Amino acid sequence: MTHFRSILVAIILIITLSLLLVPAMAQDGPPAGCTYVEKDGGFETGEAWEFAETSAPGFFDAAIAHSGKQSAFVGIAATAENQEVDTTIWQEMQLPAAETITLTAWMRSQAGDENDKRYVVIWDLEADESTVLLYEPALEQDWQESTLDLTAFAGKNILLVFGVHNDGAGEKAGMWVDDVHVTACGGDISIPPTATATPTQAPPTSTPTKAPPTATPGQPEPLTPPTATPLPPTPAFEPTRPPTATPTLKPEKTQTAVSTPKLPPPPTPEPPKRPEKGLPDNNALPLLAAIILSGIIAIAAITIKLR
Repeated sequence: MTHFRSILVAIILIITLSLLLVPAMAQDGPPAGCTYVEKDGGFETGEAWEFAETSAPGFFDAAIAHSGKQSAFVGIAATAENQEVDTTIWQEMQLPAAETITLTAWMRSQAGDENDKRYVVIWDLEADESTVLLYEPALEQDWQESTLDLTAFAGKNILLVFGVHNDGAGEKAGMWVDDVHVTACGGDISIPPTATATPTQAPPTSTPTKAPPTATPGQPEPLTPPTATPLPPTPAFEPTRPPTATPTLKPEKTQTAVSTPKLPPPPTPEPPKRPEKGLPDNNALPLLAAIILSGIIAIAAITIKLR
């Protein structure tokens, strides 16, 4: 019976592991009828990606990753000096003439503020113009997946850009990016060769022609940073800093001396009176009589039993 139970437990464990592992293995490749356009979407080798050369360049971080051994970090590291700078990473790719093209990426942010931004930009190399797909405050958050539609760029040679803008004041913003997939489905999903030989060519330096879709009224349009060569276009801007508030000192409270009242000396305790010798208290007599009567009844019962 014990042997049968051990076999049954082993079978249940194998089935459970299979149910957990099969879906994870199925996610390694693209869906049926689709293809992945990007190269090294998990940043495991880093050979297909380029960091812009700035005063705060990005880097591959082996300490934090959504999956695999490392991710890409853009922004200002927590231990670095705060400054106004844009940090970007990009990859050049030729999109196929597919029916749908979707970008998915996992992103995590360290503590920034409302004036620090994180963004995703598509740069059309043929039209020499950029489209900002994501532009939002780089506030602290854990890993979250973002999904963006790239169908409008089907058949075009593009730069896929991830970036962070730091305004140099307040918190230092940074973003980790991992598990990036550009999935093309339907139609002609064959990937044509790229127009340029290597992805290290300096991107164009013209100003983006489309404002961020998430911009609010009164928000300045993103501009190309002055050091755009050899940087990809990034939506830099002049942040509006609130005036510094002057603290108002509160007057200190004046303590009023309080007189301590004099207490009278404690009374001298009288020594306890010794009880007078004699008969016990009347309250104890019924209890004593009950004890004696119980003893007599018990002795009588034992005597009767012995007879």
